[in-house]
Amino acid sequence: MSKLQDGTHGTGLYILQFEAIGFQTMISHISLQINKMAAPTTFMKCYGRCLQRPLSRLLHGKSVRQFSASCTTSDAASPLGAHESTSDIFRTSESSPANHGMQHVGQYYTIPKQDVKKILPVGSPTRWEQMIVPFQEAAIMVRQPAVETIDYLKRANYDHPPVRYVLYGRRGSGKTMTLCHTLHYCHSQGWLIVHVPCAISWTVKGRFDYIDSVRHEGMYDQPAFSTEWLKYFRARNEHFLKELQSTDSYVWSKRETTEKGQPLLAIVDQGISRPKNASDAIGVILKELQRQSWSGAFKMLFAVKGVNGFFADKTIVRKPGGYIIPVREMTMVQHFKKMLQGKWINGAIVTSVDQHLLRPPRNDYKPLHLLQKEGFEMMDPFVPIYVDNYTDKEFESCIAFYKEKRWLQNESAYSEDGKSQLRFLTEKNPGSLCRVCASL
Repeated sequence: MSKLQDGTHGTGLYILQFEAIGFQTMISHISLQINKMAAPTTFMKCYGRCLQRPLSRLLHGKSVRQFSASCTTSDAASPLGAHESTSDIFRTSESSPANHGMQHVGQYYTIPKQDVKKILPVGSPTRWEQMIVPFQEAAIMVRQPAVETIDYLKRANYDHPPVRYVLYGRRGSGKTMTLCHTLHYCHSQGWLIVHVPCAISWTVKGRFDYIDSVRHEGMYDQPAFSTEWLKYFRARNEHFLKELQSTDSYVWSKRETTEKGQPLLAIVDQGISRPKNASDAIGVILKELQRQSWSGAFKMLFAVKGVNGFFADKTIVRKPGGYIIPVREMTMVQHFKKMLQGKWINGAIVTSVDQHLLRPPRNDYKPLHLLQKEGFEMMDPFVPIYVDNYTDKEFESCIAFYKEKRWLQNESAYSEDGKSQLRFLTEKNPGSLCRVCASL
């Protein structure tokens, strides 16, 4: 530290040197005259924005914070060196989920650009999906529930029916990101992936997306949702669909038929080109995949976000006359519920339960309450995996990541006092922390 005094005991001259992160030259020198200072006066060097308010008002009137990561008391320290040392703490260079272990917990890894479009589902967490553009990367934090799930998948016996895994936890705790991490692992291992981005959205969205089913009396098809899902499924598993062949012939109309021995891709294209057949095409595809799983030609992951949406009571679809269509009368839902029964091998079922349906009591996030009796009996037995809020290490990594991306721009939030306030406000909940930091 350096010290400048004007020869009096009560007056000192602070010289604060501010330097923007990533620049090698000083951008400004600011002199502040502070009166009535009993203690000797010193100056510090801070890397960040120039503070235009007096030091006595820094952090809303509290005492000057202890500068750690962004500030230093050493004149010889460089901002680039400090930035790199911080980056090493909350990032890992290991981008393969298969190699992630407990030593990587609390660190971010980046999904390769060539995998983002196949990993990123059509109903992925909206906030995370929106951040990919300003952050210029798709980063996921390695967390203990994901490491645990991947470890189970590595050690499972795939000669038996699939093991069911249920991710559960408080709202915003990171269940969906844990599921995305698991999806990335299975994609990197060459698995065929059957993914339902959000089962709950099929029951609470698409108010007018329904038609009477031609092949299933008393049931209803959802052509828009079905077509959208088939497009996503085709883009992700096209190489499998070209190799696998149908084991039966399927008649769609008087003029349209899929003959036995044709690639499954033809069935998918039939559903995409004829939306009225999309729900039935999904049923045929899922039946063929379950049947051909016994050949051992591929491993299959069936992943569902908000699986309790399959066991809800009613949809928001109201027919003329006031009849509200129940979930059990949706053909697409019934097709996927058959997959949950696990009458196939060489695969795994990874699901999550969400509180978005808000069944009372609304604070109960446990599978028994959210799945209800029907869902719990269908899923039983299953392996429950609890997804908790951030640990202290994960919280610090998240703050460091937001700081690196300039997402958290309030300088006072980096102080110990600022972090304590964020912990108190958000309870270290990932979703709450993201929302609060967005406004700082």
